[in-house]
Amino acid sequence: MHGHSDPIRLRIGFSPLHPYFRPAVGAPDEKFERHQNPLTKELCLLTQETGQWNPRQLVSDFIEERLKQLLAALDARKEKRWDDAARLEEQAPDPLMPYFAGAEDDSVILFDGSMPVPPNGHGLMDVVCMSRNSARNQAAFEGILRQVKNSSGVGVGKRFAFPNEPAGAQVVTARWVKFTPPAAMDAAELLLLAEKELETQAVLQGPSVRKLNQFAAGPFSITGIVFPDEIEYGQQKKGAGWLFLASRRGLVTGNEQNPAETQLIIGKRAGKDDIFSRLPVARSLLNKSVVVVGCGAIGGFAALELARAGVGRVAFVDYDTVEPGNSLRWPLGRTAWGSPKAVALANFVLANYPWTTPTAFGANLGAATSAPDTLPPDLNENVLSPILDVLREANLVVDTSASFEVQYALSYYCRRLKVPYVMGYATVGLAGGVVARFVHDSKSCLVCLHEHRKDEKHISKPRLDSTGIVTPLGCNAPTFTGGGFDLQEVSLEVVRSAVGLLSEGKYDPGTWQVSILTLQGENGVRVLPSWEAFHCPPHPRCCGAGE
Repeated sequence: MHGHSDPIRLRIGFSPLHPYFRPAVGAPDEKFERHQNPLTKELCLLTQETGQWNPRQLVSDFIEERLKQLLAALDARKEKRWDDAARLEEQAPDPLMPYFAGAEDDSVILFDGSMPVPPNGHGLMDVVCMSRNSARNQAAFEGILRQVKNSSGVGVGKRFAFPNEPAGAQVVTARWVKFTPPAAMDAAELLLLAEKELETQAVLQGPSVRKLNQFAAGPFSITGIVFPDEIEYGQQKKGAGWLFLASRRGLVTGNEQNPAETQLIIGKRAGKDDIFSRLPVARSLLNKSVVVVGCGAIGGFAALELARAGVGRVAFVDYDTVEPGNSLRWPLGRTAWGSPKAVALANFVLANYPWTTPTAFGANLGAATSAPDTLPPDLNENVLSPILDVLREANLVVDTSASFEVQYALSYYCRRLKVPYVMGYATVGLAGGVVARFVHDSKSCLVCLHEHRKDEKHISKPRLDSTGIVTPLGCNAPTFTGGGFDLQEVSLEVVRSAVGLLSEGKYDPGTWQVSILTLQGENGVRVLPSWEAFHCPPHPRCCGAGE
């Protein structure tokens, strides 16, 4: 069988839901270059894609068919017939890192996936560590491999850090050693192998290794194992693979220290290329700045989606606080109750999307008072000045305030400052919604849109449901009923429009200026979400005057 004259002993495991799920097929006596888990010896006879397993096929026929293909692919690779191999196997990398299991719950060490394998055999590294909240593991932590160094402490390669350095972090000086680990599932065994490799290297570099080992003697230490790992399909496409071992030592009793407990810590690639490869358009958003005015049920979701998409700077503008009842249609839950919406969202972005820099403004745009002496000192200032400064630096403004007063004012200043303006809101009772966008050189503006609505020409009116109004207990203002699952229809179109306008042609925003969402039919029955697009020509009573 393709150079394999001896029988191959197979071990087959069936799912409790067989035949609907594929069986597991292992070759415990074999060691294949690819398509085999080096720890469990299970074979990769199918890819992870659904639809490849045929529940009507006999397992014996399935194994015969797929095993022949696997062996043929391995023979082609061995004979350097790369085109033949590519036709026979999935053209995907087969890195070693994902096969290691048994990592400590909820702990992780992040590193830049574009980092090359260090040229030396061992050295030091700086790992930025901070604790994590975990119900399963009180010792859980997140680490960031900031800098790989040689044994003298001189940096090797680029320094890796997120734009937003986490607060309360501690820098741990750790050691690393380069060798390709064999199949081992026990963390203590991996640490022993790392120690043996260091002993071997110490024959020629004794002082260097002894210096490293000093950093493994404390109550908490990290040992990194780095090795060449396949990161792309094909020849010689290797990168740095990392395994991390965290050792925690107990208290000293008498003249002896309790033995160390070592855990495997999962490593994850978290560089820019690693994170944004799934969304190529993000590359064009990393240096962009967006101001989101109105951080409620629509704006809150939209703002977080913009951060998730990779927008480099997001400013949140909202004066309201989070009510417990907001959780039904707001992106954050109990931990944000009672907090200013803008601050809660900014803190969430800071903690979860490290490539986005958030700022929060608790400004009540346009608010007026006849008794300025009654205002707190921090509110007795011109709130417009810092907002205008932010608008001048913005590449786009998102207005989800649902306030005609705010919309008129913001659209005016955006046109004046030559900043693209995107506006979105839901209608009463969540019967529909509106998204409109105007760039600074548009021949029409938001006023034109409202004038066309008065005329009931050119642009349809969105549907309303006047029955969908409620005044929550203890609240002095009515609000509309509805859930985030409907409101997000508007949020997502706001985001798509924003990304299209920001992306410099990498994502098509479409040519329309106004879109109308319909969620209810004329009789109030729910219909599938549908959007209708319109152009907004200059209106004679506004931008079209004199035409």
